[in-house]
Amino acid sequence: MRRILCLVLILTLTLPLGGCGLIDWIFPDKDPEPSGDDGYGDEIGPDEGSSVGERDSILYVASSQGNYVLPVSYDIPWEEGIAKAVIRHLVEGGPAHQYLTTMGLKAVLPAGTSILGMTVKDGLAVVDFSPQLLQTADAVHERLILDALTYTLTEFSTIDKVTIWVNGHTVTEMTHGTPVEAVLTRDRGVNTLASSKGTGVDVTIYLGMDSMAGGLFLVPVTRPVASAAELSSAAMEQLIGGPAAGESGLKGVISSGVRVQRLSIEGKTAVVDFSADLAQAENLDAAVGAIVLTLTELPGISGVKLTVDGENITLTNGEVLTEPVLRPASTNPLAL
Repeated sequence: MRRILCLVLILTLTLPLGGCGLIDWIFPDKDPEPSGDDGYGDEIGPDEGSSVGERDSILYVASSQGNYVLPVSYDIPWEEGIAKAVIRHLVEGGPAHQYLTTMGLKAVLPAGTSILGMTVKDGLAVVDFSPQLLQTADAVHERLILDALTYTLTEFSTIDKVTIWVNGHTVTEMTHGTPVEAVLTRDRGVNTLASSKGTGVDVTIYLGMDSMAGGLFLVPVTRPVASAAELSSAAMEQLIGGPAAGESGLKGVISSGVRVQRLSIEGKTAVVDFSADLAQAENLDAAVGAIVLTLTELPGISGVKLTVDGENITLTNGEVLTEPVLRPASTNPLAL
């Protein structure tokens, strides 16, 4: 059974797993597959071309140090109510354990956590967990759980809100004091430091994290910026600035010397011209990926046209970015 572990909406670069990389994402050799559903709304079957029947699903899992969550794509055997199966893969010691361990990642839900019930109606997923969900290590672990559940479930087209119950009762606070909103949405952000929360609007940028397998992960990090800021410019400023204080284990993928020489929004495309420093990036593919992913997080932007000093960018394999790079439409844009 195929089990290809790739980053989704982030990138895994130069990993020995094979088949996953920025080049495949930017220049796919086949049309992207349509996104799946959760088995509660409009029913769909397993992925075509699979001999067993699988759904290519997105899991938000934890870094090896347990301080960030990041999305990966994982093939899960198809069953009715597939969202429950996806959540089971977030449990420590669950079906994805071996592959996550190989990649230096780990599941976020405490071992033994089970789903007592689940409903999806009008975009709201209500999930009733066993008490093991509250057996958390600390407040950081609790934040990762809330991030992972919110972002994993809202990958489904029929879900945009999540409510968490334990033993049939609404949870308002985790064991170590982390508050739980009655309705969780992506407005909460991901990997947001408690000390960085402000009254401004949020942008989500992508920073680097070394992989135990020898490659590089790009990790989404949400930060507040001034309410009056132009979001695309603010996002680029945050991205080039790299990790903030307290974001240990992360690193910038774009040199602080890089300058944005021009940035405009043309329809649904962000057009960005950078200084020559960008072309000298240690990992140009990762830099391009981080730029595209960061800008297409913003409302109304689906693609990015990148240039350096007005010239098209040439990637490490010799491919030239002559057209805007689109945010992946597939749930697994980097798979073989």
